[in-house]
Amino acid sequence: MTYTPPFADIAAWPPTRHTPPLSPEFPSALDPFAALLQAAWVQAFDYPLEAWQVQLLRAILEVFPEGHPRAGQLRWMQVVVSLGRQNGKSEIAAALALWQLVANPRAANIAGIATSVDQAKLVYERAHKVISRTSLARSFVATGTRGIRSRSAGAVYTMKPSKSAALQGIPITLGVVDELHILKSALWTDMVNGAGGRPNALVAGITTAGDDKSELLIHLYEQGEASIAQDGASRLGVFIWEAPESRIPADDETLGRYLAAASPGVASGRRDLENLVTKVRTLPEDQVIRYDLNRFIASVNAFIPLATWAKGTTTEPFPAGVRPVFVISRTTDWAYATVTAHAKMPDGRTYCDVVASITKPTIAGLAEVAARLNRHRPVTFGMGALLRDLEKDLKLRGMPTTMMTSADFMNASALFYAKATEGMLAHPGYSLLSSQIPRTLRKNVGDSFRISWEKSATEIDAVVGHVIGVHLAEVQRDVPLQVF
Repeated sequence: MTYTPPFADIAAWPPTRHTPPLSPEFPSALDPFAALLQAAWVQAFDYPLEAWQVQLLRAILEVFPEGHPRAGQLRWMQVVVSLGRQNGKSEIAAALALWQLVANPRAANIAGIATSVDQAKLVYERAHKVISRTSLARSFVATGTRGIRSRSAGAVYTMKPSKSAALQGIPITLGVVDELHILKSALWTDMVNGAGGRPNALVAGITTAGDDKSELLIHLYEQGEASIAQDGASRLGVFIWEAPESRIPADDETLGRYLAAASPGVASGRRDLENLVTKVRTLPEDQVIRYDLNRFIASVNAFIPLATWAKGTTTEPFPAGVRPVFVISRTTDWAYATVTAHAKMPDGRTYCDVVASITKPTIAGLAEVAARLNRHRPVTFGMGALLRDLEKDLKLRGMPTTMMTSADFMNASALFYAKATEGMLAHPGYSLLSSQIPRTLRKNVGDSFRISWEKSATEIDAVVGHVIGVHLAEVQRDVPLQVF
C-alpha cells in the first residue's frame, strides 16, 4: 500500500530540533548491520522499520569519521529521543538492543529500563520476537522472561526494574530507557556510570514530553539545547519532534500540521491524520499538548470546563425501564456524602442524576440508604477506596457492589472527560455539580491522569461519584426490567 504524507513541507526526518551530524554523509555503526536487522524485522513482523526510524537509528549510532582521533567510535555517549505517542518508541528501543547484540556478540551487556511492567514487556517482547522468529535464533537464545543471551559468547540483554539499586556497579555497553519523562535522575546517573566512559558505550532514552515534575528530562533538554548550540561537543545527542506551540489550534488544518511536526509517523503518512485529529478533539487539552504535540505541560490542571459539563443539561427524565447504577461517594473528612444514579440512554448518552446529598454521613446511615435504593434492582452499587467498610456491609446484605481500583479510576476519568466533550452526558444541571466541577483538578499519572482529591480546591464527592457512575454504566452489563 502506498501512503501519502499529509503535508509535503513537513518531513518525518529530520526532527524539529536535533544535534546535527558531523557531515551530511556521516558514517554510522548501524550501517554494517542495517540490512540484517531490516530483513529480520520483516521476517518477524511482516513490515519493515520505517525510513525515518532507520535514519534515527543511524544518527543515534553515528561514529567519528576517518582522520578523527576517535575514528570509528560512537559519537554519542548519551542520547535523548523525544516524540509524540504511538510513533514506535518501543520499536526503536528494541532495535537498538538488537543492534548491540549482533554488533558485539562477545561482550554486549545491555540493560533495558521501562518505568512500568507493561512497557518493559512491550519493548522486550519485540526484541524477543525478532530473535525467536528469525535466523538470529541460531546465534541467540531468548527466554520468555529471563533475557536474551548469546549461545556461544557473552552477550546478554536483560530488562531491569526502575530502581537505582538494580544498576549500581553493573558495567553496561548499552542502556535503553523507555518513557524517560518519568524516570528518576538517580537511575539515569547509574546507567551513565555503568557505561563508565568506555568507547562505544551508550545510554539512550526514548520518551514523550513531560511536565513540571519531570526533573531528569527537563535537565536533559537543557543540556541538549547546549549540545545543539555547540554542534554536539558535549557528546549528548538529542532528537526532538515537537509542535511549534503549546496550544491546540482551532482549525483542523493547523492542528494537523502541529501533529505532523510532533509525530514522524503522521508526517510519513503511516498514521491516519484525519482520524487522529478527530480523536484528539475529544481528549483533555493538556494531554493532547503533552502526548500528541509533544510539549511540556503543568503537572496539575483543571478537570473539565464548566461549559463542557453544562452543555449536557436536559429536562429529560431518568431513562425508564433501565436498571440504574448507584454510586456512593464521601468527602475525605466525612463531612458530606453524595449518592448518584446513572444509566445508558437508548441514543448512547449516559444519564447522571443526584439522588441524595448527606451531611455528616455514617457507614450505618449510608447502608440504610442503599437498602432503600436496592428496591430499584440496581446493576451495582459503586464506590471508591474511602468506603471499603460500606462495601463489605452491602455485600453481607446480598447487594451487588463494585469497588473501583486506582486503574479503574484513571480509566473512568478519561471516559468521563471524553463523553462530556462529545456531548454524550445528560443531567438535570444540579448546582452541586456546577459548584464542584470548576474546582476539580486532575493530576498526571504516568501517561494518563486522574481526578486529584488533594489538589482540588473544594470537596468533590459529587464529581467523583459521577465519574465512577459513568464508567460503571459503560462497563456493567445492563439487563432491562421485565414486566409480567
